[in-house]
Amino acid sequence: MTRFVCALALLLPLIGTAGTVTGYLPSYRSEAIDKLPYQLLTDVIFFSVEPRADGSIDFSDAKPAILKKLTTLAKPKGVKVHLCVGGWGKSVGFPKMAAASATRIAFARNLLAYLRKHQLDGADLDWEHPQSKADIENFQTLIEDLKKAFDPHGFELTVAVAGWGTYLKPETLPFVDAVHVMAYDQGTPHASFEGMKRDLARWKKIAPREKLVVGLPFYGRNTGNKAMTYEDIVRRFKPAPDSDLAGGYHFNGPATISKKAEYVRKEGLGGVMIWELGQDAKGKHSLLRAIDLKVD
Repeated sequence: MTRFVCALALLLPLIGTAGTVTGYLPSYRSEAIDKLPYQLLTDVIFFSVEPRADGSIDFSDAKPAILKKLTTLAKPKGVKVHLCVGGWGKSVGFPKMAAASATRIAFARNLLAYLRKHQLDGADLDWEHPQSKADIENFQTLIEDLKKAFDPHGFELTVAVAGWGTYLKPETLPFVDAVHVMAYDQGTPHASFEGMKRDLARWKKIAPREKLVVGLPFYGRNTGNKAMTYEDIVRRFKPAPDSDLAGGYHFNGPATISKKAEYVRKEGLGGVMIWELGQDAKGKHSLLRAIDLKVD
């Protein structure tokens, strides 16, 4: 049995049982849609659209034809497709929008209509990051309002949070289907196994384990904070599978990705998420294929 078939066989029991394997796919990686290994995923999150202060949403990066292609390829394989709202550089509109009932309602209405129109499965909120007391309170209210609007239609609501974040309150968790912990960009090295455990120790005090989804980086960073995709690291430096450092870039190789996935499984966490699918290496070097969340 080939390594690919072995990995696939181990991941198949995951669906609906052991946890999720969720991959973010940025709009600038749309050419990868045809080549994604959907059989190794449970969810894809298309990244991203931008909220405006008045409750409207800039959907310009979510081209209808691209979403159609993604859902057409993903859904027959049982893979859910979600839409991310916000992200780094696209969070400016959150504070004013979330501060007033009228603009929250408008935002929920606009997002709901878009999800229904394009037959998506839910939305992922990525506000980077609410820090003032007022913003944190408004973030809780936004989540509650949005989930109440989603529930009659069966849409899921997930939230992406920083590993250091303390801006999601326990009383808000019933309104969230999953918490995507961005357990990376932690300094040097930027995403070590111990760094992941530190982030999770913080979030385990806030959220139930089954809702915690652990972020895995498919990229590296050097001491100058410059990033490089894992695909480029493999192509340029040819690191060993058990290496997490090459050419001055710290990253997660297959052995570390596998170790993190094993920790997620043993701890009974909700699964893993990937930033981002277009950065993975091909074939036997793939990090996605190193993930194993099978049930004992």
